[in-house]
Amino acid sequence: METPHGASDEVPMFPPWLDLPPGYLVQDWMQWQRGKIVASRLRQDPNLVLAARQRLEDRKSQLYRPHLEWLDLLEHASIEQICELLESPSDEGQRLRSSSPFHGSPFITPEENEDVRQRAYAGGS
Repeated sequence: METPHGASDEVPMFPPWLDLPPGYLVQDWMQWQRGKIVASRLRQDPNLVLAARQRLEDRKSQLYRPHLEWLDLLEHASIEQICELLESPSDEGQRLRSSSPFHGSPFITPEENEDVRQRAYAGGS
């Protein structure tokens, strides 16, 4: 049986509107978008860094290495440096976002989370 014309054409893994840097998966893209939302919120209210820091301090004896790295960043980095990491499409940004202490309230709302999820799976930017 002959293969229909076009059947072997490569189908892109992600829709063209999904602005993925090389090597990203949908979950990485969603974390990146959430990072952008959190960065915007931190710029509006820098005191939120204290909430993230406290979240980590409360569990300090149970933290894994990436969380300890975040704790160090929250103690020593500027708001802008933290925001740049949250927004960065780099491997470093992706790695840090995977263990980010900026999840849930007050950093991102359930509606914002759902919007990111919808954009990732339903389309639209």
